Amino acid sequence: MNLIKSIFELLVPSMCPICERETSNGICCEKCFIELNKDFNDFDRIKSLGVAKALAVFVYSDRVKKLIEVFKYDGFLRIGKFFVELLAFKIEKRKDLFKDDAIIVPIPTHNARIRERGFDHTEFLAKELSKITGIEYKKLLFRARYSKSQTKSKDRWENVNNIFIALNIPNYKNRQIILLDDVITSGSTMINAIKVLQELGYNDIICLSVAFKL
Repeated sequence: MNLIKSIFELLVPSMCPICERETSNGICCEKCFIELNKDFNDFDRIKSLGVAKALAVFVYSDRVKKLIEVFKYDGFLRIGKFFVELLAFKIEKRKDLFKDDAIIVPIPTHNARIRERGFDHTEFLAKELSKITGIEYKKLLFRARYSKSQTKSKDRWENVNNIFIALNIPNYKNRQIILLDDVITSGSTMINAIKVLQELGYNDIICLSVAFKL
């Protein structure tokens, strides 16, 4: 399915995923691309997630939400690669926050979701980001159980409680963990992942996402 989608993306001018009116051979139409500039986290606003800090490329808006959904649910990988380029730029720009010995660890997607979508969107972002930056990718976290979509759940904190398990690897505990996700809304998913990692002795954690809700 992803191969067909990739070929389709290359050969057929697609409808703009944001306005759904104009056609576009790029990420979106020119008008929406200009509007998307308004959503950049230009001032590098940082979200506090307990003991960890979180940084994002975008502030979560309707425009950004639509782009993420097309990447995440429809498998348009060129949008994912666009996100990765911006994530890499953010890491390079904020060397005061990101360390040379860091490891990229994606927030895991449940197998049921991967089967539904045909790919793991956070793993895709993490692997592509590793290729561009040279930062090691490591799958330390796994889903212990299935949880509902965070954007639709009324009680996010209850929904994500105890859903992660982590690998106990002593050699990685003195290195910085870049915990990667597509969107941080309430922060509950990230905070639960941080808690699991901290319980095993991973204490230097920074969170990075495509977008977050202020």
